[in-house]
Amino acid sequence: MVKGSGNFAELEDSVLVDLALLEKNQRAWTELVTRYYGRVSATVYRIIGKSADAEDVVQEVFTEMAKAIKTYRRDSLFSTFLYRIAVNTTYRYIQKHLNRDETTEDPEFFLQIGDKSTGSESAMIKSERAEMLNGAMKKISPDKRFVLTLYEVDGVSLKEIAEILKQPLQTVWSRINQAKKELYEILNGSM
Repeated sequence: MVKGSGNFAELEDSVLVDLALLEKNQRAWTELVTRYYGRVSATVYRIIGKSADAEDVVQEVFTEMAKAIKTYRRDSLFSTFLYRIAVNTTYRYIQKHLNRDETTEDPEFFLQIGDKSTGSESAMIKSERAEMLNGAMKKISPDKRFVLTLYEVDGVSLKEIAEILKQPLQTVWSRINQAKKELYEILNGSM
């Protein structure tokens, strides 16, 4: 194992997990959190929106990671393991707060979905499009919102999403297509 003054940023995830678990190395824990904090935060914020609640969910994800890391079997990437925790934690939050309409209030998060424009559009038009998309995203079910966000915004592969959700690849693909179809119908009805 790596001791003392090694550069933790250059270590692979599996080595960091070993250091964190077997040697109780706090720098390894810190590096794992630092390495994935931005990605986890982005995913949670895209689904829940910018709020203190979203930050609480992100903190809960890393608390859950610390509890569950003993069960990491290395049959998938560590990022897949962590995304699974993030998705489950965020989904539990949404289920608990389903009646509150606070998810995804910042339209900037959904500018990336289907926005392939080069900048010729004004910022106001892009913002209006993002707000419409934001409203449409609120109307689709959380499970479809999750897969669409992971696939279209975060760029997670279909295979990895299937591993995260522990669902067949065809189910994930179908859910993404259904989410796109629902978004299309919602957006065309509101235009």
